[in-house]
Amino acid sequence: MPDSRGRLILTIGGFDGVHLGHQAIIRAVQEEAQSRNALSGLVTFEPHPAQLLHPEFPYLLTPLEEKKLVLAELGVDYVHVIGFNQRLRNLAPEEFVLEEIVKPLKPVGVVIGADHRFGQNARGDVRLLEQILAQYSIPLKIIPEVVHLGAPVRSTRIREHLVLGHIRLANELLGRRYGILGRVVHGTGTGRKLGFPTVNVEPVSADKLLPAEGVYAGYAEFGGRNFLGAVNIGFKPTFGGTRRVVEVHLLDFQGEVAAGTAVTVRLSERIRPEQKFPDVSALRTQIAADIVKIRQVLERER
Repeated sequence: MPDSRGRLILTIGGFDGVHLGHQAIIRAVQEEAQSRNALSGLVTFEPHPAQLLHPEFPYLLTPLEEKKLVLAELGVDYVHVIGFNQRLRNLAPEEFVLEEIVKPLKPVGVVIGADHRFGQNARGDVRLLEQILAQYSIPLKIIPEVVHLGAPVRSTRIREHLVLGHIRLANELLGRRYGILGRVVHGTGTGRKLGFPTVNVEPVSADKLLPAEGVYAGYAEFGGRNFLGAVNIGFKPTFGGTRRVVEVHLLDFQGEVAAGTAVTVRLSERIRPEQKFPDVSALRTQIAADIVKIRQVLERER
């Protein structure tokens, strides 16, 4: 729970991606909290509600651990996680607000996005939320959706861009480079044999949405340092791979990265889709060409 000041300005939602629209809401929470000598708070859910509807789909832009890191970077004082289950899903809107928000958290104000829905069958909207909170003398501030390139910024749009490999468009909506939080695992040594050793990264969450297969210009952050990288996401079809992997060839890096090392891979631009090559020599030639292009892309970003 919050510190001794105890006063909370809250927002509520899934906040998957913590994108530009979410960030606008968070800034409003922080401004309101500062003006009222309160703490900024965010209520979210684990698992994400959509996971109950689509359990088979690796869906999440920011699994909970990643989401908490992003929220901390944005300066949110307090994150409250509610376990999402069938009981919660079936709560009437009035019950949800009273039992999950008002009683346990006692907010002095709530800030919400204009498209927010809550309660059983998503019956609750911002007008109903305003009426419910008014019963407890809690003011509600409604934040309009952020529009980018003529459409609202939503997690669904970002997922669509990622599935298509449109990483730059996804990054624009996120307000940062798309990241994959993971740990180093032992690979097959194929990259080293080709002359391009890679760091193999296992995402921390199996629910993490990986973008379209292909080669990306990006970065790898570990040990307090940030390295340029050629990132490959895919099945390595030239070698008959059947398992999707994330691997990074670190540019201008000499040495080993120990298994178990925490790594965040950040993606800037998709260079090309994944493809199967007729032989190892053709693949080696293409990787060298990819690295030249990746250096050019990352140099432009500096």
